[in-house]
Amino acid sequence: MDKESNHLFNQPFDSLDDFADAISERLHCPVTIEDSNHHLLAYSSHEDETDAARISTIIGRRVPERVINRFWKDGVIPTLNKSDDPLVIPTISDIGLGNRVAISIRKNEEVLGYIWVLEVGRSLTEQDLADLKLAAIKARNQLLQLNLQTKRRERNDQELLWQMMTGDVADHNTVAGHLKRLGLKKDQAIAIIVFSFESMTQAQYKQLAYAAKTAQRMEILIQTLDENELILLVSPKSVVDFDQEAREFIATFSGQLKERFDLCMTASGCSYPKEQYDDVKSSFEEASTVIRLKQLFKRELHESIFYHELGVFRYIDILKRSSDTKKLAANHVIQKLQAYDRENRTNLLETLEAVLDKEDNMSEAAKLLHCHVNTLNYRLKRIKEITMVDLKDPVQKIGIYLDMKLFHNMK
Repeated sequence: MDKESNHLFNQPFDSLDDFADAISERLHCPVTIEDSNHHLLAYSSHEDETDAARISTIIGRRVPERVINRFWKDGVIPTLNKSDDPLVIPTISDIGLGNRVAISIRKNEEVLGYIWVLEVGRSLTEQDLADLKLAAIKARNQLLQLNLQTKRRERNDQELLWQMMTGDVADHNTVAGHLKRLGLKKDQAIAIIVFSFESMTQAQYKQLAYAAKTAQRMEILIQTLDENELILLVSPKSVVDFDQEAREFIATFSGQLKERFDLCMTASGCSYPKEQYDDVKSSFEEASTVIRLKQLFKRELHESIFYHELGVFRYIDILKRSSDTKKLAANHVIQKLQAYDRENRTNLLETLEAVLDKEDNMSEAAKLLHCHVNTLNYRLKRIKEITMVDLKDPVQKIGIYLDMKLFHNMK
C-alpha cells in the first residue's frame, strides 16, 4: 500500500468534494462519488476532458436512467454490489461512456455508495487500483453519516405521507410546505401509486426501494411500505398526459423488478393527479380500491390501473356492502342456468359469463371457452330457450352481468 496515498486519504476533509479532489489528484483522473441509489454526492474539479455520461450525471445530480439500465444489463452493478475490488469498465459509446474504473463503498454487506474514475489519457496501474480500494475504505465513515441522515429524513417523510393518507394532515398549504422541501414546485400535481406483492421480506423491500429511487420516468416524492404493498407519492410531468405516463412507469418499473430481482407484483393501482393537496386520503383510497378489486376479479380487471377503469365493478364493490346482497345476487337467469348445468353436466352459465366478459365478441369468447364459434352459437341459443333472456336489451344484459359477478364473489 502506498504510504503517500494513505497519508493523503487520512487527512481531514471539509467536504466529500474535497475528498473527490484528493482521489482525483492521486489518480490524475476525474472522479465522482454517488450514493447507493446513484444520486451524485460529490465530484472532482472539472477537467478539460470528460464524457457525456459524467456531464449528464453532474447536471442532473444523478446517473442517467439509460446508464443505470445498461449497467444492470451488462452485469456492472450486480458485480460491484458483491465485491470490494475495483471493476474496469470499457467504453460504451452508445450511452456516452468512456473508459471507467468503479468500486463500491461498503459496510459489511451493505453498499453505501460508489466511486467512479474516468480514465482520461491513461489507464490505472495496479498501484492506482490498490489506492482506489483504500479510498473506498476511507470514504465509508463519511457515507455512513450521510446514510443515517438520509434514513432519518425518509422516516420523517414517510410519517408525513401516512398523516396525509389518513387525513391527519389535510390542509393544502401545510402539505405544500412539506413537499416543497422535497423539490415539488408550486401548483404541481401529486398522485398515489400502489403496488401489491404476494409477500415482502426486508431484503426485498430494499430492492423495491432501490428500484423506486432510481426510476426516472416519474418523480417519486415519498415511498413507504404497508405490509405487502409499496406506496408511492409521485408528481407527474403532465396532468394531461398522466394516463400514458403512469402506464409507462408501471410497465417499466414492473419489468425492472422482474429482470433485476425476480420480484413479481400481483397488482397495481393509481389515483388521479390532483393539484389540491387537501385530500390525499381519497387518492390513497382510489388506488387501494383498484388493487382490492383487481385481486378479486383478476381476469376482468388485469389491465385496469385507474378507478374509472373498474367500470361496473365499482358498483359491485358498493353492492357487496349492502345488507340485501344475497337478494340482489338471486337472479332468476343465473338460478335457472345453474340448475340446468347441474342436471345436464353442461357449462351454460360459464358460457354466458364469457360472452358478457368479451362484450359479445364471439371469437374471443370461444377462445376463452376453448370451443368453436358454432358451438358457442348453439349454446347461446339454448340459453335463450331456457331463460328467455334478451341479451340485446342493455337493461337485462347489465343486470345479469352485475348479478353474475356478485354471485361468483359470494361463492
